[in-house]
Amino acid sequence: MVTLKELTTISDVEYLFEFIEEQTDTKLYRVLSDISTNKNRYNEFTVTSSAFLFPIDGFYTYNVYEQNSGSGNLNPSGLNRVETGRAHVFLVDAANSEYTTTESNKVYNEE
Repeated sequence: MVTLKELTTISDVEYLFEFIEEQTDTKLYRVLSDISTNKNRYNEFTVTSSAFLFPIDGFYTYNVYEQNSGSGNLNPSGLNRVETGRAHVFLVDAANSEYTTTESNKVYNEE
């Protein structure tokens, strides 16, 4: 959830999301639908793996830009940024890494 209303200047608005991976600077852009029930208090969006193909788990800087509803523009140039923040992305579909070892620790006994 984010709060976008306070800086939004367009009445019939859609929001362009930009996610920037903090290690690689990979940028992802999508227009997402606002599903919040009380837009005067907060804005809620669902981010799914079908909407975004995040390259890796990790921290992403996000920017949200306002634009006229229905434009579908994926280029933030010239758009008004209404929110910026940081998100921690977990890729739940990614396989976990498991490691096993047969090593044992030997302690020197001084007798």
